[in-house]
Amino acid sequence: MADPYVVLVQSQTLDSITSIGATIERNLARAINTVTRNARAEAARRIRQQVAFPARYLSGENGRLSITKRANTMDLTAAITGRHRATSLARFATTPTSKRSAGVSVQVEPGLATRMPKAFFIPLRSGNTDTLGNVGLAIRLPEGQTPSRAYKPKLLGRNLWLLYGPSIDQVFDDVADEMSPDLAERLEVEYLRLQELDLD
Repeated sequence: MADPYVVLVQSQTLDSITSIGATIERNLARAINTVTRNARAEAARRIRQQVAFPARYLSGENGRLSITKRANTMDLTAAITGRHRATSLARFATTPTSKRSAGVSVQVEPGLATRMPKAFFIPLRSGNTDTLGNVGLAIRLPEGQTPSRAYKPKLLGRNLWLLYGPSIDQVFDDVADEMSPDLAERLEVEYLRLQELDLD
């Protein structure tokens, strides 16, 4: 399994603090976890605005965009992880996977379907988490040619290529950069809100 792409949400002032009270530590941890949880949900929405990943592919039981580390009073950091591994192009197909003749339509960009007249579904070994069940999308090209627009295509046999679309982290990288400036402000607001509740 490839290393995950990780975004850390943490207090920027922690390095300068040598001793903080238990209430502050607790509220910092709670604030970080709240901001991280909301940031993961927002990141998933933004990713799906750019690429037509199925919602459950990002956020379901085996979601590929998940919180892999939560803050506690001993470690005031949290992490959102997006998987590096490329996504089978079959997941973006609008043509039923039961179709076995050539010609498949895919929708990688939301609302924009592309017809691939030479592509076809191909059965694969079951249990591959990067495919749609045990079905992939493939194309056979003339000798010496490679798929020009596919993301990291895999050569299965002579001139036969298994096709992939964007990986989660490929899109998450840009989304995380867009969101980062706002996260520090959200963290401060949530932390101060929790502190005020403790003072009441």
